[in-house]
Amino acid sequence: MQYIIVSDIFGRTAHLTHFARQLHGTSIVVDPYQGQLQAVKDEQQQYYAFMAKCGHDHYLKKLNIILSRVAKPTTLIGFSAGGAAAWRSQAAVKNPHIKKLVAFYPNQVCHHLDVVATMECEFIFAKQEAHFDVLAIATSLAQQANVTCQLVDHGHGFMNPLSNCFDSVAYQQYSEYLIAEKTIN
Repeated sequence: MQYIIVSDIFGRTAHLTHFARQLHGTSIVVDPYQGQLQAVKDEQQQYYAFMAKCGHDHYLKKLNIILSRVAKPTTLIGFSAGGAAAWRSQAAVKNPHIKKLVAFYPNQVCHHLDVVATMECEFIFAKQEAHFDVLAIATSLAQQANVTCQLVDHGHGFMNPLSNCFDSVAYQQYSEYLIAEKTIN
């Protein structure tokens, strides 16, 4: 199995690279900054940098190109902005080799509820988001045949040590969940 990890606004980090290496199979990390490490100050400053250097629509276009070239069974794992880009891209590209999307706290999906799942899509939402009602969005998405949603008792960014809401126990739990072959295959 091949995995495409679609980063959040922090881009490629040592942590994300380590995470990708744990998966069984080949892993490709896609980030908004062409692999260049970012000088992270805080989440708000990083969001401003993401919007200035890439933005959501450019990230989507970049991912569309990558996903259109996938030629073997692949699972997408996206975090935050990367999860939302993967959600939009799976519908736009419709590549039959891409088998599943697992998206962690993809808050921008609230603006793209008209997107249709073309594969199995699993959303893992933070317990709350500042700009939308998580339960309403999850309920709306879960009406699609290929979509499942979990609301977890963790904050946005719980899988990323650079986030204020990082939760080491939750990170371990969901890493093990993703690494388990039966979950992805």
